[in-house]
Amino acid sequence: MYPIATFVNSRQSETAFHIRDVGTMPAGIQITADMKSVHYNPDLWGPVDPHVFYPERFATKRHPMAWIPFGAGPRICLGMRFALFEMKIVLARLLKTYSLVEGGDKTRKPFEQLKETLVIAPTETIVRLQRRDEHQA
Repeated sequence: MYPIATFVNSRQSETAFHIRDVGTMPAGIQITADMKSVHYNPDLWGPVDPHVFYPERFATKRHPMAWIPFGAGPRICLGMRFALFEMKIVLARLLKTYSLVEGGDKTRKPFEQLKETLVIAPTETIVRLQRRDEHQA
Protein backbone atom coordinates (compact mmCIF):
# COMPACT_ATOMS: atom_id res chain seq x y z
CA MET A 1 0.00 0.00 0.00
CA TYR A 2 2.97 2.24 -0.53
CA PRO A 3 2.32 4.88 -3.16
CA ILE A 4 4.90 4.46 -5.88
CA ALA A 5 5.60 7.95 -7.22
CA THR A 6 4.56 10.47 -4.59
CA PHE A 7 5.89 13.48 -6.48
CA VAL A 8 3.33 12.98 -9.27
CA ASN A 9 0.51 14.24 -7.04
CA SER A 10 2.27 17.57 -6.62
CA ARG A 11 1.09 20.95 -7.86
CA GLN A 12 2.14 24.57 -7.38
CA SER A 13 -0.45 27.05 -6.13
CA GLU A 14 -1.16 30.00 -8.39
CA THR A 15 -2.67 32.18 -5.66
CA ALA A 16 -2.42 32.50 -1.89
CA PHE A 17 -4.98 30.46 0.05
CA HIS A 18 -6.03 29.88 3.65
CA ILE A 19 -6.07 26.56 5.51
CA ARG A 20 -8.23 26.56 8.64
CA ASP A 21 -6.20 26.09 11.85
CA VAL A 22 -2.95 26.36 9.87
CA GLY A 23 -2.78 29.80 8.27
CA THR A 24 -2.38 31.48 4.91
CA MET A 25 -0.21 29.78 2.31
CA PRO A 26 1.58 32.03 -0.19
CA ALA A 27 1.23 31.78 -3.96
CA GLY A 28 3.79 29.52 -5.60
CA ILE A 29 3.91 26.99 -2.76
CA GLN A 30 4.33 23.32 -3.73
CA ILE A 31 1.37 21.17 -2.64
CA THR A 32 1.71 17.39 -2.48
CA ALA A 33 -1.07 14.94 -1.63
CA ASP A 34 -0.05 12.65 1.25
CA MET A 35 -1.16 9.36 -0.27
CA LYS A 36 0.60 7.20 2.31
CA SER A 37 -1.58 8.65 5.08
CA VAL A 38 -4.69 7.92 3.01
CA HIS A 39 -3.55 4.37 2.23
CA TYR A 40 -2.89 3.69 5.93
CA ASN A 41 -5.89 5.51 7.43
CA PRO A 42 -7.58 3.08 9.89
CA ASP A 43 -10.92 4.86 9.38
CA LEU A 44 -10.76 3.87 5.70
CA TRP A 45 -9.02 0.49 6.01
CA GLY A 46 -10.17 -0.94 9.37
CA PRO A 47 -11.15 -2.88 11.34
CA VAL A 48 -7.89 -4.78 10.71
CA ASP A 49 -4.77 -2.67 11.31
CA PRO A 50 -3.74 -1.15 7.94
CA HIS A 51 -0.10 -2.08 8.64
CA VAL A 52 -1.00 -5.80 8.76
CA PHE A 53 -0.89 -7.83 5.54
CA TYR A 54 -4.55 -8.66 4.98
CA PRO A 55 -5.40 -8.92 1.27
CA GLU A 56 -9.06 -9.67 2.03
CA ARG A 57 -9.52 -6.00 2.91
CA PHE A 58 -9.77 -5.27 -0.83
CA ALA A 59 -12.89 -7.46 -1.07
CA THR A 60 -14.83 -4.86 0.93
CA LYS A 61 -16.36 -1.95 -0.97
CA ARG A 62 -14.60 1.24 0.11
CA HIS A 63 -14.61 4.92 -0.75
CA PRO A 64 -13.34 5.26 -4.36
CA MET A 65 -10.55 7.59 -3.24
CA ALA A 66 -9.31 5.32 -0.43
CA TRP A 67 -6.97 3.49 -2.83
CA ILE A 68 -5.50 5.57 -5.63
CA PRO A 69 -2.08 4.15 -6.51
CA PHE A 70 -2.18 5.71 -9.99
CA GLY A 71 -3.80 9.00 -9.09
CA ALA A 72 -7.30 9.92 -10.25
CA GLY A 73 -9.24 12.20 -12.53
CA PRO A 74 -8.01 13.78 -15.75
CA ARG A 75 -4.36 13.44 -14.69
CA ILE A 76 -4.48 9.73 -13.84
CA CYS A 77 -1.33 7.83 -14.78
CA LEU A 78 -1.25 7.17 -18.52
CA GLY A 79 0.59 3.90 -17.93
CA MET A 80 -1.93 2.47 -15.45
CA ARG A 81 -3.49 -0.12 -17.78
CA PHE A 82 -0.09 -1.19 -19.08
CA ALA A 83 1.34 -1.45 -15.54
CA LEU A 84 -1.61 -3.52 -14.27
CA PHE A 85 -1.47 -5.80 -17.31
CA GLU A 86 2.29 -6.22 -16.99
CA MET A 87 2.01 -7.02 -13.26
CA LYS A 88 -0.58 -9.73 -14.00
CA ILE A 89 1.60 -11.29 -16.71
CA VAL A 90 4.73 -11.26 -14.52
CA LEU A 91 2.84 -12.65 -11.52
CA ALA A 92 1.27 -15.42 -13.62
CA ARG A 93 4.67 -16.32 -15.07
CA LEU A 94 6.31 -16.34 -11.63
CA LEU A 95 3.57 -18.50 -10.09
CA LYS A 96 3.70 -20.89 -13.06
CA THR A 97 7.46 -21.34 -12.66
CA TYR A 98 7.91 -21.02 -8.88
CA SER A 99 6.15 -21.84 -5.62
CA LEU A 100 6.21 -19.50 -2.64
CA VAL A 101 7.97 -21.18 0.27
CA GLU A 102 7.59 -20.40 3.98
CA GLY A 103 10.54 -18.20 4.83
CA GLY A 104 10.39 -18.22 8.61
CA ASP A 105 10.47 -15.18 10.87
CA LYS A 106 12.35 -12.99 8.40
CA THR A 107 9.36 -12.90 6.05
CA ARG A 108 7.02 -11.83 8.83
CA LYS A 109 8.83 -8.68 9.84
CA PRO A 110 7.26 -5.42 8.68
CA PHE A 111 8.95 -3.03 6.30
CA GLU A 112 10.93 -0.95 8.75
CA GLN A 113 13.25 0.81 6.37
CA LEU A 114 11.90 2.58 3.32
CA LYS A 115 14.06 4.12 0.64
CA GLU A 116 12.44 7.14 -0.98
CA THR A 117 13.96 8.29 -4.24
CA LEU A 118 12.00 8.25 -7.49
CA VAL A 119 9.77 5.59 -5.90
CA ILE A 120 9.10 4.42 -2.34
CA ALA A 121 10.36 0.89 -1.76
CA PRO A 122 11.50 -1.23 1.18
CA THR A 123 15.27 -1.57 1.51
CA GLU A 124 14.87 -5.29 2.16
CA THR A 125 12.24 -7.70 0.89
CA ILE A 126 12.51 -11.38 1.60
CA VAL A 127 10.53 -13.75 -0.58
CA ARG A 128 11.53 -17.38 -0.95
CA LEU A 129 10.74 -19.03 -4.25
CA GLN A 130 11.25 -22.67 -5.19
CA ARG A 131 11.31 -23.74 -8.81
CA ARG A 132 8.35 -25.97 -9.62
CA ASP A 133 9.15 -29.46 -10.84
CA GLU A 134 7.92 -29.70 -14.41
CA HIS A 135 6.74 -33.26 -13.76
CA GLN A 136 4.43 -32.34 -10.86
CA ALA A 137 0.78 -32.07 -11.72
